[in-house]
Amino acid sequence: MQLLKSLLPNFGDIFYLAYLFVFQYYGWVLFVIGFIVMFWREYVEEIQGQFVRSTSWVFLQILVPRENRVSTLAVENIFAQMHVLHRNLTLQERFVEGKFQLWYALEIVSLGGKVSFIIRSPKKSQHLVESAFYSQYPTAEIREISDYMENFKLNPYQDDNEYDFFGTEWKMTEDSVIPMKTYKDFEHPAAEEKIIDPLTNLIETMERVKPHEFLSLQILIQPIQNDEWEMRSVKKVKELIGEALPHELSFLRLLLKPFDWFAKFSYKAKIFSLGEGHNSTEDELGRKQKNNWLSMTESEKKRVNLIQEKLNKACYNTKIRLLYIAPKNDYDKGRRFELIGAIRHLSPGGGAGIHNTLKSDMSIWTKVDPYFSPSLEDPVVKWKTNHRKHWFLKGYKARSIYVGSPKFLLSTEELATIFHFPITPEGTLAPAHVESVPSKTVRPPADLPVGEVVEG
Repeated sequence: MQLLKSLLPNFGDIFYLAYLFVFQYYGWVLFVIGFIVMFWREYVEEIQGQFVRSTSWVFLQILVPRENRVSTLAVENIFAQMHVLHRNLTLQERFVEGKFQLWYALEIVSLGGKVSFIIRSPKKSQHLVESAFYSQYPTAEIREISDYMENFKLNPYQDDNEYDFFGTEWKMTEDSVIPMKTYKDFEHPAAEEKIIDPLTNLIETMERVKPHEFLSLQILIQPIQNDEWEMRSVKKVKELIGEALPHELSFLRLLLKPFDWFAKFSYKAKIFSLGEGHNSTEDELGRKQKNNWLSMTESEKKRVNLIQEKLNKACYNTKIRLLYIAPKNDYDKGRRFELIGAIRHLSPGGGAGIHNTLKSDMSIWTKVDPYFSPSLEDPVVKWKTNHRKHWFLKGYKARSIYVGSPKFLLSTEELATIFHFPITPEGTLAPAHVESVPSKTVRPPADLPVGEVVEG
C-alpha cells in the first residue's frame, strides 16, 4: 500500500475526478449509449436468428449427363440467374421482422468415393434454382434429398466419439476485389486439348476416398449488389495506378475538421493574395491528378483490367469450407493435405502477382500444433482443438455464413471455376463415381407407326 501511495500520491483524487466525470459532467451518458448499443446488437441478432430458423430450406442433388460437353460458361450463367435472390429490404423488414439477405450452399460431397453435387436453397427459391439449371442443362435431373449431415452426431468435447474429423476455411490473401484465376485461364486455344477442367484434381481426390471416409467442399454464396463494393474496387484501382486516394470521413476526423481548417488558414494569404492561399481547394482535391499508368508493366495493367472486369459481373459474398470425416481407427491424417492441394492450383503462388490467391485460414484449422513442448502444452492444445472443432462443425452443419473466417467477394466467373460439373472431352464419359444421369431419356415421336401382329 505504501508503494502504491508513493507511485500515486493523490490516489484518492482519482476517484474524486471519476465521480465528477460520471455524475457531474454527464459521463454517465457514455455508459447509457454503450448499453443501448449492446442491447440493439443483441436485439438484431435475436430477430435475425428467429428469421433464419423460420426459413424453410431444401436440398437439391444435381445430376447431369455423363457426356457433358457444355462449357463452364453455362454454370456462370446459372449463378447470374440465381443472383436475383437479392432484394432490397424495408426498415420494417430489417429491424422488426429480422429479415436479411439469404444465401445458397453449394456442396461437392464424396461419401465413400461416390461424388455428388448438392445445393441447399431457400424453399421459396427452389423453382428459381431448378429453372436456372434446366435452362443450361435440359437433360439434367434434379432430386430433392434430405440433409446428409442431420444424422451425424459428434461432440468434440467428449472422448468417446466414434469419428474424428478435420476442417478448415479459405480466405483471400489480398482484397477480394482482385479476382483469382478462373476457368478462362485454363483454356489454351493453341493446344490440341483446348479446355483443361480446373476441378479435375478435386474430383479425382474425392473418387479415391475409401468406403468409410467422407470428403466435402462447401461453398456458401450470398448475393450482393455491386454498389455495395464498387467504391472498394475504385479505390483499389486508384491505389494500383498511383492516384491520390480521398480521405475517408470518420467520426473523429469530422470532429477535428475545424482544427484542421484553422491549421491551414493563412492570414497573410487572405490579406495580400486576395484570398488565394497556398493551400487551394483545387490542389487539395487533386483535380489534376497524375497516375503511373504509362510507366506500369503489362502485368500491373492486366491486374487493373481484371478488377474492372470483375466490377461488371454479378458477385456474391462467399465462404469456403473443407471437411474430412472418418472413423477414429481409420482416420488418415494425409487426406487434409490431398484435399487442400486439389484446389491450390487455382492460386498462382509465386507467379507474376496478377491474380489474387486463395489460402487456407490457419486460425480456423481444427488441428492445433504446440509451440514449444507437446507434453507441457497438451491440455491447452486439446482444449483449443476441441473449441475450434465445435465451432467449425456447428458452422458447417448450419451452413452458417457468419461463423468462422470473414466472407470474401467472388464473381459468377470465379464461382463457376470452383463449382461446375466435370467436362468430358469428345469420346469420353464423366468419371464413373460421379453421380450423373445414366442416359438421355427421349420420348418416341407421336406419329410413330405401329405394326399389326399377324397371327399364323
